[in-house]
Amino acid sequence: MIHGSCHCGAQRFSAPAPDQITRCTCSTCTKRGTLAAYYAPDEVTLDLTPDQLTPYQWGDRTMTFFHCAVCGCAVHATNPDLAFGGRTFPARITVNARLFEDFDLTAVPVREVRNDG
Repeated sequence: MIHGSCHCGAQRFSAPAPDQITRCTCSTCTKRGTLAAYYAPDEVTLDLTPDQLTPYQWGDRTMTFFHCAVCGCAVHATNPDLAFGGRTFPARITVNARLFEDFDLTAVPVREVRNDG
């Protein structure tokens, strides 16, 4: 497990080291400057300060993005099980891989997802 936290340390998480990270080009991910590491909900341990965590939803409101209300760092996002386009997608937690501590982001491949949303 590796650990991550926002800049002020109010929001913390632990997850397995990712074997790849994703750079999403949607407007939200681009403006927030995140790199995504995707996990099943049971793979991530969140140690959050709820009264200092702000949710944000946009578009179809299937994902909820969270940032620390103290330091402003984009911390994680959640989405429930989804079904669309004839496919089913399981629930997941997306953590901002830029917040990992003692992890070399250049050591894993970056997959770019082109998205104009």
